[in-house]
Amino acid sequence: MRTDRAHAPTRPSACAPFLVLLLAGCAAGPSYERPEAVTQTAAWRDSSAALRDSSYANLPWWQVLGDTTLQQLIRVALQENRDLRVALGRVNEARALLGVQQLQYLPQIDLTGRVRTGEAGDSLVGLAGPNGFNSLGVGLSWELDLWGRVRRLNESARATLLASEQGRRGAIMTVVSEVARAYLELRDLDAQVVIAGQQVEIRKRSLELARARFAGGLTSELDVRQGEIALAGVEGTQARLARFRNAKENELSVLLGRAPGVIPRGDSLRAHTVPEMIPAGIPSELLARRPDVRQAEEQLHAANAQIGVAVASRFPTISLTAVGGTASTELDGLFSGDASFWNLGANLVLPLINPGRSQKQIAIERARTEAAIGVYEKTVLTAFQEVEDGLVSVHQLRIEEAAAGRAAQAARQSVQLATLRYEGGVDNYLNLLDAQRSLLEAELAESSTMREHRVALVRLYKALGGGWDPTTDSLAVPKPKPAADSSATQR
Repeated sequence: MRTDRAHAPTRPSACAPFLVLLLAGCAAGPSYERPEAVTQTAAWRDSSAALRDSSYANLPWWQVLGDTTLQQLIRVALQENRDLRVALGRVNEARALLGVQQLQYLPQIDLTGRVRTGEAGDSLVGLAGPNGFNSLGVGLSWELDLWGRVRRLNESARATLLASEQGRRGAIMTVVSEVARAYLELRDLDAQVVIAGQQVEIRKRSLELARARFAGGLTSELDVRQGEIALAGVEGTQARLARFRNAKENELSVLLGRAPGVIPRGDSLRAHTVPEMIPAGIPSELLARRPDVRQAEEQLHAANAQIGVAVASRFPTISLTAVGGTASTELDGLFSGDASFWNLGANLVLPLINPGRSQKQIAIERARTEAAIGVYEKTVLTAFQEVEDGLVSVHQLRIEEAAAGRAAQAARQSVQLATLRYEGGVDNYLNLLDAQRSLLEAELAESSTMREHRVALVRLYKALGGGWDPTTDSLAVPKPKPAADSSATQR
């Protein structure tokens, strides 16, 4: 441990070893060492993740999410989201607790006063007549942190503060990604409601065609009834999608810190382009970028410091004390010169009762540290898993989206051909209904795949550690509440 050296030589003193122990003694318990990282590969499994020396997470979220309406919604959420306020409150709490622990380095000063009066009966020999005692004093106590208990407490509090700050960073990233996800899902539901509405119109026209052919004796009533069934089914689908859309608006409103209401719209899903290549960066950089990994490490650091606190509790606690003030049996003489008193001393407290209790407390803190190590290692593994899953999802969903687009285009052409064949009496009504059903499924699938593709990109961006930067951190500060009207208060 580093010791401070004086600039000028001094004469040896008998108390020099004691001062060295006092000022620079090593704290009890094990010093924190970062655990070895979980085995990691030098490159990502997905061979399409090019440009590994530059992570996609280096881009700010407003460049990744180009929709200006979505950007504005994210800015609102950064200031109004309630989870971010909770995270900020925890940071402030941890900062205050650290301040409390740092005060233990300083002497504790107490002001004490006592006023006592009374009167004893004649039967109490020596106490007859009025009597009393009055005092006013100041006490000072300073714990000598010989075993590092206070230092370990401060180390644990500092690590807890850093963990809470990383937790807030993670909350900011989550809010950015969740708002983007909910918005993309809302735009998908908007598109699906439109698709269902178009299908309602298509089914109505085909039903009118079936009724006209039935009236002309060209087909049976069965076609009419099947057309009515198909129309009712797609109308139900439209109503169900509209219900889902309203629920999604409410979900997004809560993320924005608002009461449920209408959400403004911007670009369509198709306008949200996806880059051709996603640079994932070097795997080893992920551990330094992900706030959840850094939070787990700081929590491990705090738990390790608590071992030192438990070890130090086994040793005596030595405190220097000083007391001074005035005392008098008469209140009028409390401030006279003859009433003053003072004393200096030292206190030593050695725990003797339940000698096994401190050992059990050490075992508890060691077990908590082992658990914290497991949490840290699992967090690292989960981080790599999320990136690997994200890379594969973005790559494969690009293929799925292209295939879904081709399927939807073929389904549109199929409906046109089936309609012409039915009008010409070449084909039956069931084939037309089947073509319409296939078109509805294909267009809904195309919209869903576009949404999944873009949501996967947002999740990959978050998994790589994107979504937080100093600019975003400054945005994620609640606006101060307006001051209350003083005149209204007086009324």
